[in-house]
Amino acid sequence: MPDRIPQQSSSSIVLVGSLNPKIFQPEWFARQGLLANEQAESAQIRVIVPEIAQFETEQFNLQVTLDRFIVTSTPNTDPVLLRDLVQGAFFILEHTPITAMGLNRHMHFPLESEDTWHQVGDKLAPKDPWSAALETGTGLRSLYITTARGLSTGGWREKDYPGACYTVRVEPSTQVKFGVYFETNEHYPAPKDEPLSTLMKILGERWEESQSYASRIAKHVLDWAGTTG
Repeated sequence: MPDRIPQQSSSSIVLVGSLNPKIFQPEWFARQGLLANEQAESAQIRVIVPEIAQFETEQFNLQVTLDRFIVTSTPNTDPVLLRDLVQGAFFILEHTPITAMGLNRHMHFPLESEDTWHQVGDKLAPKDPWSAALETGTGLRSLYITTARGLSTGGWREKDYPGACYTVRVEPSTQVKFGVYFETNEHYPAPKDEPLSTLMKILGERWEESQSYASRIAKHVLDWAGTTG
């Protein structure tokens, strides 16, 4: 079967903790050598106030609140750039209190027809148990699957990352006609000792594999549902 490629794909990294949003401005990233001067100058600043900072560049969107740092790549940008940005920023801000990290991938896969699109939903969430009670118009809106016991080949083992869990979300795509949206999340709680440096180490160890693992999960589900590549 030919390799299935998402029509639109992006990645995101989320850090939870205690943050100072006003630090995270395009000019600060440029001054630290994390963003080219021309990119900083052309960045679209949405808001920068004590409670929230939000701006966009050609390669990523950044939003920082008092308790959450979220950076998301623009569609089809190399996710390695995202990892390098976060590791660089928090190497400098090494004393930032961070309590958890999420590594995410977002993928929109086009399907061959409306019938195939419905087929995926019917396989993942059969309508029979619901149709009698809800009568008509039933269909899959959102499905979450989670595991906290480690992943299979290519993933992580429970003993390597205590407390980590993995979640897959499946929905109809809002970006692609007759498409399926997959969102994966690797969640890592920070240990008590050296929380930020440990999470940055995990980011370095897991990032590229987390992105390819997410793709394999999505392709496995679509193949299992009987779609063609």
